[in-house]
Amino acid sequence: MPQTREHIAILDLLEISSGVVALTKSDLVQDQEWLDLVQGEVREALRGTTLENVNIVPVSAATGQGLNALLLEIGHLLDNSQPRRDLGRPRLPIDRVFTISGFGTIVTGTLAEGRLAVGDDVAILPGDLRARIRGLQTHKTKQKEVLPGSRIAVNLSGVAVEDLYRGQVVVRPGSFDPTTLLDAKLRYLSSVAWPLKHNASVEFYTGSARSEAYVRLLDAEELRPGQEGWCSSGWGIQ
Repeated sequence: MPQTREHIAILDLLEISSGVVALTKSDLVQDQEWLDLVQGEVREALRGTTLENVNIVPVSAATGQGLNALLLEIGHLLDNSQPRRDLGRPRLPIDRVFTISGFGTIVTGTLAEGRLAVGDDVAILPGDLRARIRGLQTHKTKQKEVLPGSRIAVNLSGVAVEDLYRGQVVVRPGSFDPTTLLDAKLRYLSSVAWPLKHNASVEFYTGSARSEAYVRLLDAEELRPGQEGWCSSGWGIQ
């Protein structure tokens, strides 16, 4: 489906090469030749991407067929994966904000590039709000400290829930400055049906934020599908 191909393209742009394909609803296919044909189509869709050599595991949630094999494959990938980088500069893009009676403000997200601990002073950007970490949880388990790559919930004191929104970032005070401009090397997907023109309006995604933005090409008037070029982009946070 188009959305699946879009997700494959995103993973390829992110240069993610570790993964597994779960070929679902395999119980509906009784003909092995037909199942082999579908696996061949999936393999062809992955050809030329960073995921072209991943394993394909037929599974069925209805019958349980293949689920043990899928769990073994995921376990193998996790055992051989490298720890997330700890650069000492934690960033937590906020994707949810809510309150719990007796606790106050809670934000959730996936932590990157550093650790957070209970008692840490933090800033929330943009806006330069200040808060303190009152509590941490990972998968509903309380933690005193969380590592990069963790999916976490953070209980913040000193900041009101109405002052926070999806797209802001929790960081250590003074470690980052917000910006509305960046320079980048842009790789334009070959699957796109039209060229990218100078000053084109686009949707810009970073962390959990989405903004309307523009692209100023620095070395061409347009980029054709499959081409690369330098650009400058600007946006406004929503």
